[in-house]
This record gives sequence, structure tokens and C-alpha cells, in this order.
Amino acid sequence: MAITLKNRLHWDDALDVWGVHGVGGVLGILCLGVFGSAALNPSGFDGALRGGWAFLGKQAVAGFGAAAYAFLFTYAALWVINKITRVHVAENEEEVGLDSAQLGEHAYL
Repeated sequence: MAITLKNRLHWDDALDVWGVHGVGGVLGILCLGVFGSAALNPSGFDGALRGGWAFLGKQAVAGFGAAAYAFLFTYAALWVINKITRVHVAENEEEVGLDSAQLGEHAYL
């Protein structure tokens, strides 16, 4: 569903990193905070279904904090890289096809 949303919004994420790793990772962290059980892992914590609401809160802060850090670091890194060389290709190059526009070759006929 995250990849479908990304496609509908026309986000530029060719490898579906946001949909697969971002959304999947945050959902995994939150599900651990909901379904976690100290019965399965005695050194672990109980999730929200077993009364461990504080654990769910910690998982949410960790998940969304990591997402915010990744976004900010990536944004800053791309900003710096874009000052040195283009990060995104021109729209006319996308329309023609990157193989033709940048390499002068045709990969697919």
C-alpha cells in the first residue's frame, strides 16, 4: 500500500526505499510495541496488549526519531551533493530515456 501511495503521489523513489524500508521498518517497530511478550523473551518487555504501554511509547519515539534523523541527514547530504553535481536529471532527459540522453545508446528497442 505504501508503494501504491508513493506512485499515486508521483514521488521520485525509483527503488521504493521509503515504501519498503521506511514504512515497513516503522510498522515493525510499532508492532513489536503492541505485540511484544516477555513470556517469549524473559529479558524483553510486554507490549501494549499485555499492558506495556510505556514500551509502545518508547518504540514509537525510537521509530519516528530514526525516520526524522534519516530524512534530515539525507536531505542535507543531497543538498551538499547537489552543490557539486546534479542529483536529479532534467525532465527532457527522462522523457527521451536516460540511456539515450546520457549514454547515447538504446538499451531497449
